[in-house]
Amino acid sequence: MPYSNPVVRGTAPDPSAIRVGNDYYLATSTFDQLPGVTIRHSADLVHWQIVGHAITRPAQYRRDGHPGPIVLFAPTLRHHDGTFYLACTNALPGEGNFLVSTTDITGEWSDAVWIDDQGFDPSLFRDDDGTWYYTRRNLQFRPDGFLGPIVQATIDIETGELGELRDITEPHGFASNDIEGPHLYKMGDWYYLCSAEGGSWHGHMQSIARSRSPWGPFEHGPQNPFLTHRHLVANRIQTIGHAELIDAADGTWWALSLGTRHPRMAQHHNLGRETFLTPVTWVDGWPVAGVRGDGTTDLEVAAQQPDPAPGTRHLTVQDTLWNRGWKTIGAAPDGLDPMCPDSAILLPCSADPLEYRAGVLGGTCGALIRPQSEDDQRFTATVTELADGAVAGVAAFADTSHYYALTCEVAPDGGLLMALTKRIDDLTTRVELPATPAPVRLVIDSHETSYSFAFRQDDVETVVGQGSARLISAETVQWFVGVHWMLLASGAGEGSVRLEDCTVTPLEPTRSASPVPF
Repeated sequence: MPYSNPVVRGTAPDPSAIRVGNDYYLATSTFDQLPGVTIRHSADLVHWQIVGHAITRPAQYRRDGHPGPIVLFAPTLRHHDGTFYLACTNALPGEGNFLVSTTDITGEWSDAVWIDDQGFDPSLFRDDDGTWYYTRRNLQFRPDGFLGPIVQATIDIETGELGELRDITEPHGFASNDIEGPHLYKMGDWYYLCSAEGGSWHGHMQSIARSRSPWGPFEHGPQNPFLTHRHLVANRIQTIGHAELIDAADGTWWALSLGTRHPRMAQHHNLGRETFLTPVTWVDGWPVAGVRGDGTTDLEVAAQQPDPAPGTRHLTVQDTLWNRGWKTIGAAPDGLDPMCPDSAILLPCSADPLEYRAGVLGGTCGALIRPQSEDDQRFTATVTELADGAVAGVAAFADTSHYYALTCEVAPDGGLLMALTKRIDDLTTRVELPATPAPVRLVIDSHETSYSFAFRQDDVETVVGQGSARLISAETVQWFVGVHWMLLASGAGEGSVRLEDCTVTPLEPTRSASPVPF
């Protein structure tokens, strides 16, 4: 049967994947969210389960080991002789590229081994003779318009000590002026350099080059870019790139890449960069991607998915908030129990999540978030009671300057005073409703072009208002993550808010009769 793309739905960018025997493991970026760098497992490259996270404490993402800002970019996952290695970037000034490792993919990872503080997109490659190589982007804003080469050095995998960093490409890519996300592979006598190019928006693409030496010079592939949608302006899938090549247990080859799903003919998207799977064949020593061999993929891919391999490892995974897909912005608030069920989340009140600045503050934030994974989706939670001074609610959240939040607090008469707050850049509106008795079920419905907000009592649903999907899209925010569903709690000193029956459910699609205008 054909499989459906994306294979990981909702924000899951910068995929890096490996096969260990009959098992596949995938690492994806998490930016300012914790736990950081989500790790998933699959038996067939199509169905993925969260089994853990590589980054869970400051000693892994801060040079001083103390709580502080975090923006995790583009991990690379590798494995050798029973040990998993992960290179990543905390892309904030004074931090940089680091390495963590573990022998238990579902458990805790080591403290960080810091490598360097230049560039980003670090990658690892182990050659047949045991030499490890470290390859990354070297960002240079040059007057000639080129943005710098890919650089490489040998690396001591235990200490992070580097040999001499050398340029292995020109200060431009093989198909653009911008090259990043490099991965080095060896097949036979050839070393292949597989890189993202063209920026991570609509010009995104993947190039391939090869050499007889890991140091180059690299000749570019005859079909570069060999994976892209940059020429398909009306396709719902855009920004394909930042890919990892992987050989399946059944002998087939595949590319796992990021991509975005857009409303028909629209420039904006709200679901973030997701993980797509594209079949790859090898022709005359070069990878050819796509079901038609033209470097494109489809939502329904007319290719047989890899067969699950016999003897695939059974992983014991704890049922936690984190493994169910929830995260926090920055560190989790003290007192949050990760073992609580979605039917009864006790969320400690702390800093107002709608005012939190993850890139500035290193404190805690009174919110849980999970990625919106379909355009047509409903997010709900029930507030049964609130303490005086506490605020609780739900939100469609892109960042602290782009969100729609439906909140409630205790009114003077003891009921719940509800409000819909919409913030877009420096414009904020707030609509308050008359107090209503508890309990109340808060509802957000999303569709391709809008979000609507309502509350429900005694099977009666009252619409509060709506907001444009485009105004909280990644293009408006100019950031690499999509909209997240948020549970929020603030105020009330050291108290907590109980949010019950927190659910995400599908809705029937609504499609406009005419294309969304550019």
